[in-house]
Amino acid sequence: MRVDKVLGYAVKGGEVSWTGKDAILYALGVNLGRDPLNRGELAYLFEKDMKVLPGFAMVLGHPGFWMREPQFGIDWVKIVHAEQFLETSRPIPSSGTARVDIRVTGIVDKGADKGAIVYYEKTLSDAATGAEIARVTTGAFCRGDGGCGDHGVPPSSLAATPERAPDRSVTREIDLRAALIYRLSGDFNPLHIDPETARQAGYERPILHGLCTMGLANHVLVEEMAGGDPERFKGFACRFSRPVYPGDKLRVDIWNEDGGARWRVVSETSGQVVLDRGRARV
Repeated sequence: MRVDKVLGYAVKGGEVSWTGKDAILYALGVNLGRDPLNRGELAYLFEKDMKVLPGFAMVLGHPGFWMREPQFGIDWVKIVHAEQFLETSRPIPSSGTARVDIRVTGIVDKGADKGAIVYYEKTLSDAATGAEIARVTTGAFCRGDGGCGDHGVPPSSLAATPERAPDRSVTREIDLRAALIYRLSGDFNPLHIDPETARQAGYERPILHGLCTMGLANHVLVEEMAGGDPERFKGFACRFSRPVYPGDKLRVDIWNEDGGARWRVVSETSGQVVLDRGRARV
């Protein structure tokens, strides 16, 4: 990795516009609407007084696979999604236009034989007023680029979830079509749709997008922590630890704490923790 080229790099941004259809498609992709009589979920799917999940900010203005560019010297084939952070400053409208600014903020070296995490921050601001809507920080684990040293200012570390039993748990079964729908929100990696690509990557079949699982958890956390009001939800973060397959049964474990909660997602199908070290604020 060429640290001098990566650190502080400003990814091409610009503006992004969306409509209610985009917000509805995102909600469908993160598993809402399986019960068409569930009024709480219909609030995100029906254009009348429509709610928007805060996690929708994570797919708006996606920068694409910029790390693949030769100038950065990154072994891009070995990159996996490591961590994700979202902070919301105001509710996301069902339609609008936002200014998108993206830059690399920090690099954390895990060791020459392990790799390094590159963090880049995306800021969404109202195009008309300049008011900030949300900040999204992505941690990309570059497994072939360890030994580069620590640089810049990464996000605060995500602490392990409590060892005691969770205060509550909520289960959801992933729709078998979830990856096929979620990819229409912008992540067209063939790993999530093409069986041959999945086999080449070492998976038995296409896996679910990590951010899809995180979006599902977002809905559960809004319901459980904020009484179903997404405007009260101020942000969340987690670490991606294991793959999820469409059709899996997932359990969201929640530990209450002042101002929010700690959380994780466990696949009851595989018995593994798939999203870990979660935190959320209301």
